[in-house]
Amino acid sequence: MCRFAIAVVLGALVATATFAQGPDSTKVVSISAVELHERRESEAAPVVIDVRTPDEYASGHIPGAVNVPFDQVAQRIAEIDAPHGVALYCMVGPRARKGESALLAAGYEKIFHLEGGLAAWQAADLPIESTR
Repeated sequence: MCRFAIAVVLGALVATATFAQGPDSTKVVSISAVELHERRESEAAPVVIDVRTPDEYASGHIPGAVNVPFDQVAQRIAEIDAPHGVALYCMVGPRARKGESALLAAGYEKIFHLEGGLAAWQAADLPIESTR
């Protein structure tokens, strides 16, 4: 009986931790590279932010993307005017998630996460721009 009670308590803790990520996580929508490309060609195009380092950005990025390194997003919120939402990406995803957290904390509600990052964009053979 004691093992059953421990299992129930652990299960409740896991469920609580899962739901503790809360409604904010529902404000971030993962989209594919092709879907982001299509959205960028519409009138309701999101602002695209590359959260990689300036050197990474210079070596190749999504055309028209703005470079705001993930560790600067919170300090540069005022620069992000995005009436149709914001799409963030890094090379594969983790740094973009950190930038998304800063936007959520600032009250942004329409955030897109490029699933697979720039690697997925390149794999879809979509255009890349370089400033080098």
